Amino acid sequence: MSVQPAAQRRQTRRRPEGAGAVVRVWVVREDAGVTAADAQAWLSPQERSRAEGLAAKEDRWTFSVSRALQRTLGARYLGVPGDQVEISRACAHCPHGGHGKPHFPAAPGLDYSVSHTQGVIVLAASTGTRVGVDAESGSRAIDPAGLMRLLASEPERRALSFAPEPDERALLRLWARKEAVVKLTGHGLPRVPFTALSVDGPVARLDAPPAGWPHGALHLTDLPLTRGPVAALATHRQRPKVTVTELTRVADLTL
Repeated sequence: MSVQPAAQRRQTRRRPEGAGAVVRVWVVREDAGVTAADAQAWLSPQERSRAEGLAAKEDRWTFSVSRALQRTLGARYLGVPGDQVEISRACAHCPHGGHGKPHFPAAPGLDYSVSHTQGVIVLAASTGTRVGVDAESGSRAIDPAGLMRLLASEPERRALSFAPEPDERALLRLWARKEAVVKLTGHGLPRVPFTALSVDGPVARLDAPPAGWPHGALHLTDLPLTRGPVAALATHRQRPKVTVTELTRVADLTL
């Protein structure tokens, strides 16, 4: 990845013109032994208090590990302790704060995205492209026909209709790809109805892009997770070089 520790970044040479972007992806699974208590060591006092106030064990794990991964990424990039990393969720498309794409104000050259589903957290980051990542678990009980009506665009419905019945894995793939796209752009569902967004090819297509939508193409990559959920990556650079690393400790995240 083109991200380097703070002490080394001044020596980084410019990437050759036309070189593909590098995207690092890290995966943490609850069944790999990463605990909420271990992750909370990386959190700010406010985040630890919020985690302790969550009643459900799975909610505490998801919140703690997700925030710990983000803080570890920021700490590695900026060269500061994790609890000193500022994470902003200001929305780029409206004046209301708290629900925008997370980012580090002190690291404008680093773009990242995080997703979680059923005991799995996926974090993607790059300095060479904007990124959006999403993971969707097939273990949840879903109605394939109902999901297709809510999720698939007209071209996607036509393609899926050739199958005897909607394939759950194919629908989860569409779902993950669409979530990855809107996570990259920072637009929510009210602004981008999923039935107007087509992601069945290598490039996302949207009928009527809202204000603030990127001018260039948004490229899609399916992530090769070893097991579990379907995951997808959206980038504004085509054919990124993607590495996927499974972590057994939050502290093992390295750049």
